[in-house]
Amino acid sequence: GLPLISRRDTELVLTGWELDALALHQATGVASLALPRGATSLPPALLPYLEQFKRITLWLGEDLRSWEAAKLFARKLSLKRCSLVRPGDLQPRPLEALNQGLNLTKILRAALPASHKSIVSFRQLREEVFGELVNTEQVAGVKWARFPELNKLLKGHRRGELTIFTGPTGSGKTTFISEYALDLCMQGVCTLWGSFEINNVRLAKIMLTQFAAQRLEDQLELYDEWADRFEDLPLYFMTFHGQQNIK
Repeated sequence: GLPLISRRDTELVLTGWELDALALHQATGVASLALPRGATSLPPALLPYLEQFKRITLWLGEDLRSWEAAKLFARKLSLKRCSLVRPGDLQPRPLEALNQGLNLTKILRAALPASHKSIVSFRQLREEVFGELVNTEQVAGVKWARFPELNKLLKGHRRGELTIFTGPTGSGKTTFISEYALDLCMQGVCTLWGSFEINNVRLAKIMLTQFAAQRLEDQLELYDEWADRFEDLPLYFMTFHGQQNIK
């Protein structure tokens, strides 16, 4: 079938036998090739002939051996551009399908993508894994300046992670979390507070005192200076307080 292939062809059906390629071309008009050594061999020398195709459908046969070969060939040809016709009673090899009066075009359209959108191989992850090894410190996240022991436990504040702190009333959860968040906020981590128990004014007072590292109620003349600096932080507060409707 190779002489019938045009340079403009971008889609191809790969079969295991010459008669299958002829049947496909007769019934559908699509570019079809037969593998020279049957359905179980894809010699490396043939790969350059298949580079021009953006989509390759493998319809090799109707037995398990052909199905396994199709999956193996798809990995050689790049999973992203390959689809597979799964063997079955209603999807026999192309010549048999033509003889039975089946719709070959419909069978081709129903071909399964060789690569599943929710499954990847290590080959697809390889470069990203190398990037994580090279940039170990960056991957660890933003480290706390004031909590070196916390860095040992959590490695830093990382995107996509949720950390839950628990403890009895009065144990210092809010005081610690405000310091914890302030440490990151001062390093440019955008911070949103949703405080349902403590109102925002009281919470902001705690954080401002921690930010200034001194009791501002004893030095009110310094309030505007520290407030101006505190205002520049990427810090925001939700207006919810107390019991809320779930919606």
